[in-house]
Amino acid sequence: MEEIIINVLEKNEYLADPIEIGLDKDWSKKSVNFDERMKKQGIYVFHILSPQRIIYVGKTRGPTMDFHTRLYRHATESASQSNPKVYRALKKIKEETGSSIHASLITTEQIRSLFNGKQMEDAAIVDICEQVLIHLLKPEMQE
Repeated sequence: MEEIIINVLEKNEYLADPIEIGLDKDWSKKSVNFDERMKKQGIYVFHILSPQRIIYVGKTRGPTMDFHTRLYRHATESASQSNPKVYRALKKIKEETGSSIHASLITTEQIRSLFNGKQMEDAAIVDICEQVLIHLLKPEMQE
C-alpha cells in the first residue's frame, strides 16, 4: 500500500498575505498593485478581513490559467459570464457589508510542500488540497 500524507497548516496561514481585489471598475485600480504571485497557479481563498469571513475556495485550471486570469473572471461582470455565481456573491457581500474583498493565494509550489509519500502530478495535489481547504475553512458559498 502506498501512503500519502497531507500536512495541514493553521487556518490563518491559508489567509496570509492577502491582496485586495476590486470588483468591476475597481478591478483595474486594484490590479496595478498585484505582485508576481498573479502569474502562478494553485488555490485561492476569497475572504473579508474584519470581521473575518471566508467566502469561497477555488483553484486555477489548466496550464494557461493563472491567478490573475482566474480572479479577473470572478471579479468583473463581463468576464464572469460563463459562471457568474461567484461574481454575484462577491458583489452582494461587498454591497451589504461595504468591506473590501481579499484573495489569498496558495501556489502549487507551496501545496506540493504539504504532500509526502506517493508522488502525484500537480493537478492532482491541487484538486485534493482544494477539497481539504473547503472542508477545513468552510467557505460560505460551499457549505
